Amino acid sequence: MKPCAKLLLPLLLLAAVLPAHGQAVDGVVSPDDPPPPVTFKGLIPGLDTLAKVREVLGSPEFEAFWYNFKMLYPADGRPGMIDTVHLHGDKPDSRLANIEAASVPEGLENEAKIEAKLGKPEYTLIMHTWKLLDYSEQGIRFTLDSDGNTTGVAYFPHGQRRVPEGERNIVDLRHLAMHPGGKGDLKGLEAAAGEVVISPTDPGWLPYPFKVVQDLKARFVVLRQNDTTVALIGADVFGMGFQDTGLIRREAAKLGIQNTVFGMSHTHSAGDTIGVYGHYPAAFIGHIQEAVVAGLADAMQRLEPVSEVRAAARELPMDGARVMGLIRNARNPAVMDPTVNLVQILGAGGKPIASIAQLTCHPESIEAGVAEIDADYPGYLCAAMKAADMGQPVFLNGALGGMVSGDNPERTHESSKEVGEKLATIMKDLEGEAQPIGGSSLRAETRRLELPLTNENFKPLMESGLRELNQGRIVTDMTYIALGDAQFVSLPGEVLPEVSFEILEQMNGFPRVLIGLGNDQLGYIIPAYDFRDGVYEESMSVGPATAYSVRDMALRMVREKM
Repeated sequence: MKPCAKLLLPLLLLAAVLPAHGQAVDGVVSPDDPPPPVTFKGLIPGLDTLAKVREVLGSPEFEAFWYNFKMLYPADGRPGMIDTVHLHGDKPDSRLANIEAASVPEGLENEAKIEAKLGKPEYTLIMHTWKLLDYSEQGIRFTLDSDGNTTGVAYFPHGQRRVPEGERNIVDLRHLAMHPGGKGDLKGLEAAAGEVVISPTDPGWLPYPFKVVQDLKARFVVLRQNDTTVALIGADVFGMGFQDTGLIRREAAKLGIQNTVFGMSHTHSAGDTIGVYGHYPAAFIGHIQEAVVAGLADAMQRLEPVSEVRAAARELPMDGARVMGLIRNARNPAVMDPTVNLVQILGAGGKPIASIAQLTCHPESIEAGVAEIDADYPGYLCAAMKAADMGQPVFLNGALGGMVSGDNPERTHESSKEVGEKLATIMKDLEGEAQPIGGSSLRAETRRLELPLTNENFKPLMESGLRELNQGRIVTDMTYIALGDAQFVSLPGEVLPEVSFEILEQMNGFPRVLIGLGNDQLGYIIPAYDFRDGVYEESMSVGPATAYSVRDMALRMVREKM
């Protein structure tokens, strides 16, 4: 059933009144408020203006709009590194939003000095190669290397805790394996991979004139062992609802594929395939569905023996409270997972059949927006991987909620291509480090999940006949796949990193791949303790109960299916 314009009108109005978001931290500080204990050269986010920034810091090396306005300055004492200043506009009175700096403040060069000055952090995240210390009430977060030395500082409006007292305040992921535990024997495993073009071809499919700059594609790998067959799909789409991915999965089941995960890159320049902005492009969605099903059917005819499955992972450096030049968190600076994963399926003679590349970052680095169709950095990443003889690339995004987005200087096709090619270089390096995974079997399970719909703005779309509701609850599902020791869990939307940490913590395999927008796009999935009134991400969320429901389902599947 096609939604009527009347039902979607509230969403159109919502889109019109919301800020163009999301790349600058919100918050206002009163001149009467006590100043934060640490500042970046005396500047106070939420209070000072662009005029004050220019007065204190001078002219930047580079400035541009990235939704909001950003200015780049060389970091003090760290050649080649950058401090980034984010503002709410480019007018002299535009408010300073936040700063992500590689410059290290004097007297705060390590963890001991930080705690001596600021006390114990409100929240701590510990990973293999870095640590996060969160002092949100004091308007600052620190990233440290594994030796406890400061590598980055995020400054933002002070006065509010992010993690309330009584909530969990430390997550330690150092126990998780960062390399395979031993060579497995995936006897009888077969695989086939491929890609299909899913770009719109009819001018009437979208409600505006468009041109295709870089083709949208759906890339996939099918795996079969004995009676278990799964398909992992990475598609260059903005998002699709559960009912539309469901058609693909039902047709895949007729082909003998019991569990299919349709992972969406969330490319913002791929057209709205959800209907959230008022137009449900049924013909375009049908085109995608037909192309993907045809590709899977072809793959089922080409299955070949797998000689080995190899994998590698790496935590990218968090200098400057971000993966500099590549990835940042615009909602909660520095709160992110910088891990990149590679799973490579090898055929006869060790030749790659497919390379599954997973990392976490919004593909929204193209300013052209709706008028130009483009796959963004995932398209360039996959093209470069293919050119590097890595077999069929399949890109899967991760827990990108909370505006885990690009840190590239500007929003252009050229900049997007540069990011994609940098990431491809990292993936090629990981190929050289990859080792055979452990384990011997391919296992998969999909479980139904029902989520209470409490966001009134979402109700017109959810109740428009486009998807199944059960007594006011949204029906979706999640899939768990184990390929030997490699673990995959699909997430039905844009999960915030904080939620993903609690899922990853219980995954004892390697690698651990969370698939964002897996088979559904339910918007931002925000932990209840960080749910805020009047904020963009919350306005595009089903409700505060969603995060814990998704987390708990993931943990049940992981614990029961290990």
